[in-house]
Amino acid sequence: MTIPTTVHVTRPTPNTSTEVRPAARGAAVPATHTQQERLIWGRHVHQVNNNIALGLRLEGRLDVALLERSLHLLAERHETLRTVFPEVDEESSEEHVMLLLPPQPRALPVLEAPDEPEETRLPRVLALLAEHANQPFDLAAGPLFRPVLGRVGEHLHVLSMTTDHIVFDAWSARIMINDLLTIYASEQGDDVPALAALPVQFPDFALWQHGHLNGVQLERQLGYWRKQLDGITPIPASGLADPDAPTGAEPGVTKLLEPIGAELSTAVEEFAVRERVTSAVVLAAALKAAMWRLRLETVGEDAAGDVATFGSLANRTRPETDAMVGYVATPATFRTRFTGATPFRELVRLEAQTLFNAMRHQRIPFSLISRELAPEQYGVRFREPGSVPIYLNFDMDMVEDEREPLLQPTGLDVQPIGIPMPEVPRGGLRVIGYRRRDGIAVELRYRHDLYGHDWSTRFVRLIHAFLQHGVDAPDTPIEELPA
Repeated sequence: MTIPTTVHVTRPTPNTSTEVRPAARGAAVPATHTQQERLIWGRHVHQVNNNIALGLRLEGRLDVALLERSLHLLAERHETLRTVFPEVDEESSEEHVMLLLPPQPRALPVLEAPDEPEETRLPRVLALLAEHANQPFDLAAGPLFRPVLGRVGEHLHVLSMTTDHIVFDAWSARIMINDLLTIYASEQGDDVPALAALPVQFPDFALWQHGHLNGVQLERQLGYWRKQLDGITPIPASGLADPDAPTGAEPGVTKLLEPIGAELSTAVEEFAVRERVTSAVVLAAALKAAMWRLRLETVGEDAAGDVATFGSLANRTRPETDAMVGYVATPATFRTRFTGATPFRELVRLEAQTLFNAMRHQRIPFSLISRELAPEQYGVRFREPGSVPIYLNFDMDMVEDEREPLLQPTGLDVQPIGIPMPEVPRGGLRVIGYRRRDGIAVELRYRHDLYGHDWSTRFVRLIHAFLQHGVDAPDTPIEELPA
């Protein structure tokens, strides 16, 4: 499809309303602030985490032609899956825009490994799908939605759907999978509820964001972050270092999983209910206590208790955006200040306040915060690896690894399956909390060229210890808790 070189761009109008409404517009609208940051600093930089690959294991009688049509209808339903970002002359005054393309049926590519032995065919097909998914996207030409089908056998397939992060976030994943399965089931005649019309599309959100975040509204949101980040940068250094880190190791990620156990998990949940917080907040407090203990050894007591982590907020503050596919989420900085004399219960309260205030001020995207408060960090997340400081990324929401079952179209057993994409060793450290049937688990993903196994094992066990002893003796100062 030919991309037009000249298009009418819809201009945002000032808007004080928090409600996102359908806007009268043409084919092009200004890219969101987050998208503009990527387009300015990383349009031609390929990082693995730019590509989000979703996998579905399809066992049974799959109608490939119907699946192809369903994918077309999915892209027709969600405009963001049909957007591209035309190149602009950086020396001119042209702005970065997203251009909406009309729906166009596309053939569904099929990959297979017929010469592979049956017992290794699935891993081989998954590897082929991962190789396909990891190919860079051309943001100007598109398409930015790239499905491909892996054929393992006559009655076993794997569908991989890869989307560029510039038009997609984690919230969008469940929407896209549910909508696709509903469309497929409906098209083959299953008795399933029809998909409701979307109240708004992602370009409507982009126009609302530009119209809403200016003047008083912008300053009100910035004011909180200016005060909250006083003395630190929006992407905060973790202050965690392993003095015995391996030297000369290639950058890469190693994972450590620490199950908390059913008994302690129950105690954490009950403690969270009593304190009127979530278990994720209790885990975050234990994490920051562990960071305090490790920082105490390297930066000293005065700085040990000024702890900041980096994470992501869904930013779906309006119900009209709940069913919309798009890149709405925004990174955020979670800074908490305390001392060794702070009781664990008080640390939990402080952490809840940190999260609550961040959520209250999440409508301003991180790109604007960094551009206004720390221009030297604007765009560093999208540049070549090596320009980002060593920070700790914490997923504030507990990741549910036991989710609601997927819709099962007639003749198919559909289950999620991971596409084995390589992981980007950015940030240095990432902590994820899982809520599972057998209890809470903590996973640490660490750059094994910056941190060794012994240091990383100690870190996750410190989190476990502060969680256990903090819940058991919440009024005890964290410096007196056994760790």
